[in-house]
Amino acid sequence: MPKLFYFAFPGRAEVARLAFHIGNVDFEDVRIDGPSWPGQKSKFPFGQVPVLQLDDGRMLAQSGAIDRYVAKLTGLYPEDPVQAAFADQAVFLLQDMWEALLTPSWSLPLEEKVKARQEALAGKGGDKLKALDKLVEPVQQSGWLAGGEQLSFGDLEVFVTLTNLTSGMFEGIPKDLLKDYPALKAFRNRVAALPAIKAYYDKDGEGLRAAFKPDA
Repeated sequence: MPKLFYFAFPGRAEVARLAFHIGNVDFEDVRIDGPSWPGQKSKFPFGQVPVLQLDDGRMLAQSGAIDRYVAKLTGLYPEDPVQAAFADQAVFLLQDMWEALLTPSWSLPLEEKVKARQEALAGKGGDKLKALDKLVEPVQQSGWLAGGEQLSFGDLEVFVTLTNLTSGMFEGIPKDLLKDYPALKAFRNRVAALPAIKAYYDKDGEGLRAAFKPDA
């Protein structure tokens, strides 16, 4: 079976983990602990994780490539090219939001990091959140981002990104951030309440994963 290598926390491997679970596809969830990482780093493409080791032993890196591959494997990547494009549209907007909110502050000291993220929320990062809120508003009650009634990896990407963002993992980003974005809050809770996803976090919902439960 395929092996997914990543750290124990949700992060960049969580969409693939959820897709495997929703699609009932067996895989080995290899969770790397921090102390052992330096000794393992060189065996992975680009010296980073997540990495998915395929059935034939080849290793696939980059979370975007992994997520799309697993989504296709599990029926979560739309076959219709227009629907696939709308799922990807949501994912690329998430990337813009992430870049605006977090990337410029990665290497800053803590106090400066918090200040930079608060400024980003008041500026370009907040603008991207508003755009995402507007994108999900028409489908927060029914239907999904790719169009139609079928959940796609795009919906999972929005759910995971928003939950990672508000899980307490990132200094300067408040846990109650979504109170100012009602459509995003409703959409995140709707995905969290799906039976397969709720069952996943009922079983594995400690630590940061507690934030992935409905109404967390």
